[in-house]
This record gives sequence, C-alpha cells and structure tokens, in this order.
Amino acid sequence: MKHIRSPFVLTALAALIAAAIAPTHLHAAPLTAKPQGTERLSALLVRQGWLPGLVAPEYRLGSLLVLAPSSADAIEQQMARDRAIQNLRMANRNNAALQQVLLKVGTMPVNGRLELESTDANHLQVRSEFDPVLNSSYTVVLPQATNTVTVLSDLGTCVVPHQATASAKAYVEACIGKQSAWKGWLGIEMPMDWAWAANPNGQVAKLAVNGWNEQAQGGPAPGSWLWAPSRKVEGDEKQHQAIAAFLATQGEYVQAQQAAPAATEQKALLPEFDVAEPKPLETGEPWYLSSSDWGVVGVLQTPTARMRPAGSYSATFSRTSPYSRYSFMLQPFDWMEAGFRYNNLTNQKFGVSTTNTDQGFKDKNFDVKFRLMQESAHLPELSVGFRDVAGTGLFSGEYVVGSKRVGSVDFSLGIGWGSLGAGGGITNPFKALGDSFETRPNASFGLGGTVDTNTFFKGPAALFGGAQVQLPWEDWVLKLEVDGNDYQSEPFGDNQEQKTNVNVGLLHRVNDYMDFTLGYERGTEVMVALSFHEKLNTFGTPKLSDPPSPKVNEAAPTGPVSWPAVLEELKQQTGWVATQVQGDEGELKLIIDEADAGYWQYTIDRATAVLHKHAPAEYAWFNYEYRAKGQKISQHIVDRNLWVRQRTTLLPNAWRDMPATKQRERVKYPYQTLHLNPQSPWNTSVSAGYRQILGGPDGFILYQLSALGNVSYEITESTVASGRVRAALLDNFDKFTYTAPSNLPRVRTFQREYATTSDFTIPNLQLTHYGKLGSDVFYTAYGGLLEDMFAGVGGEVLYRPMNSTVALGLDINSVKQRDFEQDFGLRDYQVNTGHATLYWDTGFEDILVKTSVGQYLAGDKGATVDLSRVFDNGVKMGAFFTRTNVSAEQFGEGSFDKGVYVTLPFDAFFTQSVAGTANLVFNPLTRDGGAKLSRSVELYDFTNARDPRLLTYRNPAAQ
Repeated sequence: MKHIRSPFVLTALAALIAAAIAPTHLHAAPLTAKPQGTERLSALLVRQGWLPGLVAPEYRLGSLLVLAPSSADAIEQQMARDRAIQNLRMANRNNAALQQVLLKVGTMPVNGRLELESTDANHLQVRSEFDPVLNSSYTVVLPQATNTVTVLSDLGTCVVPHQATASAKAYVEACIGKQSAWKGWLGIEMPMDWAWAANPNGQVAKLAVNGWNEQAQGGPAPGSWLWAPSRKVEGDEKQHQAIAAFLATQGEYVQAQQAAPAATEQKALLPEFDVAEPKPLETGEPWYLSSSDWGVVGVLQTPTARMRPAGSYSATFSRTSPYSRYSFMLQPFDWMEAGFRYNNLTNQKFGVSTTNTDQGFKDKNFDVKFRLMQESAHLPELSVGFRDVAGTGLFSGEYVVGSKRVGSVDFSLGIGWGSLGAGGGITNPFKALGDSFETRPNASFGLGGTVDTNTFFKGPAALFGGAQVQLPWEDWVLKLEVDGNDYQSEPFGDNQEQKTNVNVGLLHRVNDYMDFTLGYERGTEVMVALSFHEKLNTFGTPKLSDPPSPKVNEAAPTGPVSWPAVLEELKQQTGWVATQVQGDEGELKLIIDEADAGYWQYTIDRATAVLHKHAPAEYAWFNYEYRAKGQKISQHIVDRNLWVRQRTTLLPNAWRDMPATKQRERVKYPYQTLHLNPQSPWNTSVSAGYRQILGGPDGFILYQLSALGNVSYEITESTVASGRVRAALLDNFDKFTYTAPSNLPRVRTFQREYATTSDFTIPNLQLTHYGKLGSDVFYTAYGGLLEDMFAGVGGEVLYRPMNSTVALGLDINSVKQRDFEQDFGLRDYQVNTGHATLYWDTGFEDILVKTSVGQYLAGDKGATVDLSRVFDNGVKMGAFFTRTNVSAEQFGEGSFDKGVYVTLPFDAFFTQSVAGTANLVFNPLTRDGGAKLSRSVELYDFTNARDPRLLTYRNPAAQ
C-alpha cells in the first residue's frame, strides 16, 4: 500500500506542540531512526521532530546521514574506495605510515550514504526530486556534534579541535608541525601541497595548504575529515579524491566512533584564532593574476609565466607615452594564452587618409604564450612566449620566463630577446648553438603578417623580472619590475629616454572583472591601464523571464488531451512550433519545425514537462523529431519514466546520472497522426544590424547601425524564396575615404565603395532548394543575390552521419560581382569558386578542426584551416588562416589571410532563453586573397542538431 503523507504544515505544528509540552523528550531523541514502511525523508524528519530550530544543540541537523548499506550506492562507494587504496598501496610500498592510514580507511564501514540536497524538511517537501523515498533497510542518523577536525596523513593522524576561522593549512600544520624557517620563507611551509576536505554534509573540496599555492578559502566545517597526503606519496588526483569522497560518507557519527583517543593525538591550534562563523569553502584561482601593459598576464612591461584559467578573456587599454595599446587576449586552454593588439603610435601618422590626416599610426600585433611547466613546491611555473609574432614585427620579441610564489609575493624572472631584450646585458644563451644567434636579422616591416622564425631568440638578450605583492588590503597589489628593454631600438627610430629600468605600479581591483593600474615607467612616464577580464566558459544568466516550467508530478494525467492547447503551451515554454503530433504503442512523437535552442537539454526538459503534464500514461517515450525545410535533421528520444523519477525521487547515483534523453535515429513505426498544426508559408522579421571596421587610416572605429528587414516564403516544403533589405540609420562612414591598393581582382577591397554608395541595399535575395540523398547526405541548390558583393548560382552537398565526429562537405558556385549600390546591377568580374571541407571534432581538448581546400573569389587556390574550442556553455574560441598560391607581394599588407574569433550563445546574456549566437571576429585586414563567398546557408550549421555534443552544453546560471 502506498504510504499516505500528512500535510507538512499539520505535522510540523504537531511537532512544535510536542516540543512545547515535552522538551526533555526532544533532547532525548534517538540518534537513529528507521522509516515506517515506505516513507519520504521529509516525513521522517517531521515525525522525529528533527527540524531546524527544534533539534537539541548537541546534535547537528546539517550532518544528517541516510545510510543504505545494501544499496547500489554502497557497492559503488566500496569499489571506488578499494580501487583507490589498492592503487596507492602499490605505488607506495615503502611508505609504511601511508599503508597504516590506508588500512584504517579500509576498515571503515561501507554505509551507502545518500547524497542529500538538503536536510530541511520544508525544502524537501517543495523539491520532491531531492526528497528520497526510504524503505525499511535504510537508517537515518542524527549525529552528535563532534566539534573537531580529523586529519589523516602519512605524516600524522590527529583529532584537532575545530576553530571557526582556521584554514585547512592550520589544521594540517597543527597535526604535523611546521617546516624549518628557511623553507617557510620560501613559501614551502609543510611537506604537502594539497588537502581534500570531506565535510560532514558529504561534500568534498580540494584545498591548497602551502605558502606557494595558498588560496582565499574558508575553513573546514566542524566534524570534517582532512585527507592530506604528503608530497612523497605517489598517486594521481583521482585516487585522493576517491579517498576523500569515501571519508565524506562516514560523517560525524562514524568519526566519533573511529577517533578513539588511544589511537590519535589531541593537539591545539597555534596560534589562537578569533571566533567567527565559518566561511564557505572556495577553491577559485588566485585573484592576483592580472594583465600587463601589453594585455598578456604579467607585471607592467614584462610578462610572467602565469596563465588565466581556460575559457578566460581579457581586454586591456593602457597608455604610456607615446604608446596607447588596446589588447584582447583569449585563453582557449590552460596552457595557452593568445590574442591580438593595436599599438597606437601617437607621434607617428598613417599619412594615407584624406579625412583624418592626424590619426596616429596603428600597428597590429598577434601574441601567443605557452606554458611549459606548472609550478610545484620547489619548481617555478615556466612559459615561453612570442610578442608581435605575426604582425609587422615592429615590436617583435621572444621570452622564456618563470614564476614562483612565496606567500603573498609572486616573483618572476625571465630572459627576453627582440623588444624584450634590447637592453642587453647578458650573453645570448643560444649562442652555444651557433654564432648565428649572436645577431638578430633586421625584420622586414613592409608587408607584415608573416611569422619570421629566422629572428627567433637571436640578437641581444636581457634579463627581466618582477614581483607582485598582495598588500594587506585585499583589493590592492603592488607591482615592481626590472625591464629588459632600454628603448633605444624603437620603431621608426623614435627612441625614448629611460632614466631607470625599474618600473613600479599599483593595481586596484575595482571588482571581480575589472582592474585599474597606475604606474611610473622608464623613470619619465606615468602609465594608466584599465583591464577587463571574465571566464567566458562559466558565463551564464539565470532565466528569470522564462515562464515557470510545469510542476512534475509522479503520476501521469488521465482524461482527453486538447492538442492545440498543448502545442500552444509548448511554444510558450520553448519557442518550438510542432506541426504534427503522432503516436504509436508507447511512443508520442512531435514534429518540430525549424527547431533551435540556446541550450538544447534545457529546452527539451521544458518540452518534456509540458508533455508529461498532458500526455496519457500509455506513452512511455517522447520523441522530438526536428525538421527544417522539409528535411528530417535529427531526433531526441526521452525515457519518460526515468525522466520523471529523476525529478521526483532521489535515485542512486547510477540512475541519477543516467541520461534520460538520447540522440539517435528511431525505427520507423507506423505512427498514427493525432493532430496537425499547419503553419503559414510566410515568415517576416525586423532586426538591427551592426557593422564596424577597426584600425583603418580613416579612423580607429568606423561603424554603421542599420535596420534589417527579413522575409521568406515557402514555395514548397523544401523550396524557399528569401531576402533581406538594409536601411542605414547611423554611421560615421562619411570619414571612410581610403581604398587599399591591391594586386589581385578586387573581390573584397572595394569594401568602402560597397559600404558608402547607398543607404538602402539588398544584401540577399535568393531561391534555395533543400534535399537529402539518403539518411546522412544533405544538399542545397541556390541562386540569386547571394551576399553584399556577389550574385550567382551554386550548391552544396554534406555527408554528416548522426552523432558522428566527422563530416565532409563540398560547395560549388559560379558568381558575378554586384554593383556598389547593391541593387540588381552587376559588374563585369565573374569567377567560379568552391571548396571541399572536412569537419572533425577531435575529442582532444574539445578542439574542432575545419579544413577547406579549393578556389577563392580572386581565382587563387589554396586551403583554409580553422581551429576552435567549444566549452561546456557553448562559448567558442577559434583562429583561422588561409594560404593560397598567391605570393605575399601579390597579397599585399598582411601577407596572408588570418584572424581570431569568439562565438557567444545569446542565451548566456539574456534572462529569457534565446537561440542563436553572436560572432566576434578580428580579421586584421580586408584583402582580396583567400576570400570566400559568404553563403547565407551552410549545411554544417543547418544540421547542427546532429552534433554529438549538443546535449552536453549547459547554461551554468540556469541549473
């Protein structure tokens, strides 16, 4: 018989009355309780009177344990513990102390403790998916508060009294003692670097416990375990994490049983700490990572070996006369920092503009830095970097630099060449490889854009270094450095006075994403810098404007279904339009037309909540079939019963982590049509447009805001006529007078003429047919005004199997150049262009490789390589380059086409779910070589729903 729960308010009131008339009974409440039949945890807590504010002080409700020793979780816990113990024993046979500690851990009971979201009965009643259903084999334990922290290490095992503001480092130090004074001065304050805190609520955190890596963090909670293996223990992080995770299952109850005084040593913390509430555990990156004047992580003029976390970006604007620098850096990997920069030489002029003759000379740079070695207790972090590696080379330089932290001071020391080593002072260490390293060849500044490896690590070398000191006020950092540049080899012979090579600066952390730095450099110039930084891969916005998702009940509804009402609710919840509802025995299928989503799993969950609210119990599977332009693209199949159980019952880990949604081709059943929802063939919209040109001689930023009108008409289900008109609203294109010279057919360098000739244009007007040549081969054929500058006909074929990491496409086009007015007129230039393209999701560091080979708009032949990384929240960072049979002299300034870009999902920026992406591209020059046709439809994007990683992308703020 199903257990009937009393209303929570009534049972809570009964508990309060019982507490009032028999308070001694409350204090004598048993430490353990058994469920009455099948019972929710919240009901048991109410029945026992284990409620916030009612529990006696000697018990800790937050440390409640739900033990299920015969459950699947218990088996999983035992296997993980035994595997970690065996691996650590095998790797540390000669460490007798560690063997004893592991033996102790191995004798602790395997109890199958459940992970709980909350121990507050009120919260559990509201969120039933976090309120486990208990049976008679479960035991619920309300532990006594131990008010201690137990340290387990191969260097000592201690039970240390808890003190509210003490750090993990303090507990470990109290147990094993301090290192010698000189090691403490070097920041190596104990023989271990990391400890894993297993808190009594079951959570685990990795904490830094040494001077060289210490982070801002709160202390372990009372009743915690600290697993603190010494540096000599061999083993990977997963094994230590598994030991800590097992200790977290023990909780304060088992800790009190295990921590017998005869087996442990009681020690007090020295020195005493002020009594205060514990802070939450934090394991973030040290915040003192900051940008140099040049935008890379560094001190002022000099870089350090440090790297921001993968997924970070920074934008830095600095001024040190006569240079203004605008730097944009990306961190696609933990081991690589890269980006671009504009150097504004305010005392040099462009000299080619007719509208802005006084504009300072803009020099474009690319920088990259690679980490060679991570910092450890005794060794520094080590990186190698290249400044202005693919620009004009006016500021080119290379460096090798190491960074070592000593408490609140981060030291760096490096060797620089080129602009970083112009001051000389030491013998080039690479001279040992040959006399050619003694002299640095003169860089060719004519065309720029090439990577001149012939100059790498050659010529004069100089030492540079610095220190960043965390001041007692947490938002302030003092920067000191010795510069390796003497400023006597500056571009255009514009050498600067340097009274001292010691620079000093003071950084103020305005907030979590902005730094302001004021400095004094060269002994002559004031420096000011403003830097913005953010972790793009964790960026997201709570969906406060989305309609509330339907409440998920355990039971399916009964009675008739109004499908028009269901589809309208589906549209409100997801934005999806279902054109058909079909069913067969056990499966309900929706045909979704033109489906798109910012985060697909989030949208599917909202759609499933709608269907479960209305669909009869006979449907155990929900099938979402996505179609576009009459073509079936992909399917997502939802196991309704598992999906519901995951949201109404706290399941074992194995079931909790099992995906209820899968992407796969479904066998074609003879579905019965339940409802048709035909749509209008017309589709119209109005949107805003923005175009900009950076770093040109007519102005640093030329921009245009415009209104865009979009319209499409489906002639048939798979044949569409579409178009777009643009009306300029606001711009500064009146300054745009410069047309760059070119040695090739002008397929892109008429950019000014196309941008300024008319305020009303037709960027696109075409007829497109879509089709499939089998289940995995898609094609399009199109003709019309294909883009701003070209009209013609073409087609594309794409082979992309479902869930495949590889796709192959081919496009062929015959196009003719359009008139500058961008109406229906055409110019004389005509060309055939097309490419074969390989798409490969490598699986390594989430890298996607896109390689195209073919003929470009200027008739040149070659290849484009595009490398990008997509993070879990959908943010993409990438770079591309194109090399063709056109020489650098023919190509002109820049030597070959290249650029970097960031793609951001709109969904990350709005409080309402929004599909689509924003593409921010930095292409330093618009040239004619390596230019591709800009097609309005590319089949790889059209078939995005086949991406095997589609369901893994998440909005971090919406979870």
